[in-house]
Amino acid sequence: MATGILNAVAPAPARMRYASTLRCFGQFLEGMELKALEIKTHNDDYILQAWNKGTSMTMDLEKTFTPDDLQRLEAEGRANRKPFSGPPNMLSLPQVLRLAGNYVDRMHGRLVRVSWQDQSDKIQSITVQWEPSPAGREPAESPLAVIEELCIHIYKQRKKINLASERHGHRPFVSVGKAIG
Repeated sequence: MATGILNAVAPAPARMRYASTLRCFGQFLEGMELKALEIKTHNDDYILQAWNKGTSMTMDLEKTFTPDDLQRLEAEGRANRKPFSGPPNMLSLPQVLRLAGNYVDRMHGRLVRVSWQDQSDKIQSITVQWEPSPAGREPAESPLAVIEELCIHIYKQRKKINLASERHGHRPFVSVGKAIG
């Protein structure tokens, strides 16, 4: 009777969602004073490039992250999270990147590149480049994705309207007197 030893091969870890991956990068970079950031995918790896605030145009950080590196970053981020520290700051770098990744996840796409810039204290810009799912079929448009895009569009329009009204500096006259009748 022959006994065989099974060669157990550990299964490859499942790919993290882009929302989780980009949030990990945001948490990794959160303490830095950045003016710009770019994250590119290369097979299963990510290439992160960052520029600090200041006048220098040279890149301050360039690092490649493997799936194992991402697992470590995610574990560190989870360990540093507090049980409930109030509502998240939706304009923090981890949250902005998480929302960009969430968009690609909802569209069932493959992330190609994310670029982020801090243009002023109140203005950030983010560009997300992604490809449709490799299966070649277009996923049905999710109502949540439509609502998300609509909210972003309305937010942008509202910001423009508010800025325009502030420039003109006038407000419409509204009478709140008692009606005589």
